Amino acid sequence: MPRRTKEESARTRARLIDAARTEFGLHGYTRTSLEQIARRAGVTRGALYFHFRDKSDLFRAMRNAIELPLIDRVDLGPAPHERDPLQAIERFMLDMLAEIRNGSATRCTIEVLNFGCEYVGEMSAELDQHRERLAELRGKLLAAYRRADRLGLLRTGLTPRLAAVETMAFIVGLVRIMLLDRDATLLGRSLRALVRAHLDSRRAASPAARRSSMPV
Repeated sequence: MPRRTKEESARTRARLIDAARTEFGLHGYTRTSLEQIARRAGVTRGALYFHFRDKSDLFRAMRNAIELPLIDRVDLGPAPHERDPLQAIERFMLDMLAEIRNGSATRCTIEVLNFGCEYVGEMSAELDQHRERLAELRGKLLAAYRRADRLGLLRTGLTPRLAAVETMAFIVGLVRIMLLDRDATLLGRSLRALVRAHLDSRRAASPAARRSSMPV
């Protein structure tokens, strides 16, 4: 019986997070009440308060359910068949974009984070969390670009630090446009080509390309 109660409690918590995601997506954080969330989840407000202190606590649980796994899966070390850190960055970006495009919960949560919140008052601390996640991503990108630089793969004049910041900005901007581009009229079907072009612009020219650009 205790095990069943624990499993039921976990299911109730998951339903509340799903309900909060839906309500925040429909109405925004400010205009969503705990009563609306409890009603959608099919539980009492007492059950909601058993799991979460308040609306901001529920919001953080919703955010972490998506954001932490995404960051934890950022593995920019080369795969066994890869010696090219730039290929690892490309693989990570494509996997992340596919998760956002194909995972309804992931996409909905990121839409709420981008468009469904006013980060003032009790929500102002959430901006610190965003900055921490971006700093973590930048750090992983920097390590990968440093490996690429040691292998002579970065183009002349591009430092690993600048490359990491540029790629971080590229990812954030691309994700935001993806969320807005519901009918695929802004980006079309060119995500893979965009990512490849971004990484190619980081890459040092091949010896053959360098020779062909030399004056005769």
